[in-house]
Amino acid sequence: MSERLNVALRVPIRDPTDFERPYHKRRSIIEQSRTHYRSPEYAPELPPEIPVLRIPSFVRFSAVAILAAGTLSAQTKPATKVAAPKADAGWSANVKPVWPDEGPYKWAPRPTGTEITANDLRTRLYGFADDSMLGRRIGELTNFRGTAYIAAEFKRLGLKPAGEDGGYYQNMPFGPFGFDSTGAKLSVGGTPLAKTTDWIPMAPAPNSGISAKADYTNAAAVFAGKWGDTTVTLDPAMFRGKVAVFLAAPAAAPRPAAQLTRCDSLPDRFGAAAIIIAADAAAAAARSGGAGAAPAAGGGRAGGFGGGARDGRALAAGAVGVLVIGLDDLTAATISAAFAMRGAMQPATINTTGIGGATISRAAAAKIFGKPATQLAVGDAGAALSANYAQTWTMSTTPARNVIAMLPGSDPARAAEYVLVGAHNDHVGTTANIVDHDSLRAVNTVTRRQGSNDPVCRPTVEQQHRIDSLIARARSIRAPRRDSVMNGADDDGSGTVVLLEIAEKFAKEKPARSIIFISHQGEESGLLGSAWFANHPTVPLKNIVAAHNMDMVGKGRAEQVKFGGPASVQMLGARRLSREFGDVIDSVNANRTEVMALDKSWDVTANPMNRFCRSDQVNYVLKDVPVTYFSLGYAQDYHMPTDEPQYIDYEHAARLGRFIHDVMTAIANRNDRLAISGNDPTMPRCR
Repeated sequence: MSERLNVALRVPIRDPTDFERPYHKRRSIIEQSRTHYRSPEYAPELPPEIPVLRIPSFVRFSAVAILAAGTLSAQTKPATKVAAPKADAGWSANVKPVWPDEGPYKWAPRPTGTEITANDLRTRLYGFADDSMLGRRIGELTNFRGTAYIAAEFKRLGLKPAGEDGGYYQNMPFGPFGFDSTGAKLSVGGTPLAKTTDWIPMAPAPNSGISAKADYTNAAAVFAGKWGDTTVTLDPAMFRGKVAVFLAAPAAAPRPAAQLTRCDSLPDRFGAAAIIIAADAAAAAARSGGAGAAPAAGGGRAGGFGGGARDGRALAAGAVGVLVIGLDDLTAATISAAFAMRGAMQPATINTTGIGGATISRAAAAKIFGKPATQLAVGDAGAALSANYAQTWTMSTTPARNVIAMLPGSDPARAAEYVLVGAHNDHVGTTANIVDHDSLRAVNTVTRRQGSNDPVCRPTVEQQHRIDSLIARARSIRAPRRDSVMNGADDDGSGTVVLLEIAEKFAKEKPARSIIFISHQGEESGLLGSAWFANHPTVPLKNIVAAHNMDMVGKGRAEQVKFGGPASVQMLGARRLSREFGDVIDSVNANRTEVMALDKSWDVTANPMNRFCRSDQVNYVLKDVPVTYFSLGYAQDYHMPTDEPQYIDYEHAARLGRFIHDVMTAIANRNDRLAISGNDPTMPRCR
């Protein structure tokens, strides 16, 4: 679900030391909690203040930063220089707005009330999606704080805990996974080789017999020729109990730098129908080998060398380890990633069957054999080697967790049945690319109307003029602002705060069936929290009569979304398992004074943009729980650092919250459960 931020133009930093200055200047969610969030359970989990994020040195001194994006003007005229920011690269609280959809940069929090209102949503979201929350990535401290706030609000509202062990939380086995550099060792004749300079571990590759663990002491090195050259048989008498050292196959010639496609040559992707047409056009081009065909995805790294070649000869010959001389040909990113611990669910097993492998430098090979690798022949003996390193997984110290609360039903005959509403609390953290906020938004407003869903492209002359004009206007109003936080105000801070508003309204009501409020964790990392709940439910799944999932409910303006407008809502899945679910929604809408414009254009068998399979409703459908996905649609800030609270349409989001509340009320109070008609075989089956 996470997506890389692509930006087309990078320019030198004139003063690299500027990046040492703090650029998060907003009031933190912690400060806001002291004036509004009153639960005594919330504050004790939090330190006095959130530390200011400083740019890492590898970024600070890289001499590049993104100050504008996607330009054609470099081909037609010199790039316009952007004025350097003031010493304080942030904006003051009263900074003037630039964009038509822009609200205040900061919002003074105030008490929330029972009714679902725009100002209540502002109070919640300006804190929850603040820069100080650093994008709320799963397993990280700020996400942990965000879930603490949600639980505190559930408690303040008097909702019953519905998590584990009598609490609001459902902890997930999520934590850092990978090769931990702390204790990793590879030595030659007792002298350690330097990690990342001399060697990195190979990723496990069962087809080559490479496991996730290396553990041998004083094993002699023997040169084994070229990796992947299976025409050469390794003699077990020569390699048994020893370390086979290979020379990496020559790296493939680098592909020429891809040329950006002109924006006007791309198919229209605005709206569900346009995406289907674009997909059909791309498929036709691929079949015909036309210019529109997308290049094949790059092969796996297979331990960082060799283009994915398989070679199980060392294991078959009885070797205890494998080294491949090829580190010098790897990219810096590949090398740094070798010891990077990434967040992951606990693996069922860590593969230790086979032998440990590592990629080494030519200098390390010379230390082992006393001569350059180019002078080695198969069977040449080298120094004794010792190694100890392994992939490990540990539980995060700030656990990933769903937050679950319940409002018990008022009718004893129906209270054991549940109407569920959910949204995900996580986003994607921060990006190493530091962008100028307004310049990026200008480019995306013109050329990427659905944010990172749309490809980076080369603007036309007319588009570039519009971009330049937007940036010039922004510069006439306010200074540039460096930005690297993926705030996730719309995705899915908006769904989270609407969830809390719905909860606050229900807390004063007495529906017949029980209401479950669930804040899902880890949607951006693969729908992890909803999958964990579906597989480890805290209430019987068979008793959930209907589920409602909200994701990105903060945009939906007519200029942003096809069929958008102040009452629009994109709705998917309402009739996939229960035709009656869709009927109830339509009936509720028809009988309200505040009628919504239901856009069902995305809910088609073609599944445009894989839309239905990209959020948490999937894991309920797979368990035969009727679920409807509500959204206000993608816009230019999707998966961008510009997804900030000031660009949310709070009135629209509040209107949707009131609608979902009314739908839930109707389902909770009807005499009979929704009839299950069975899975519609014509609709996409998500895996």
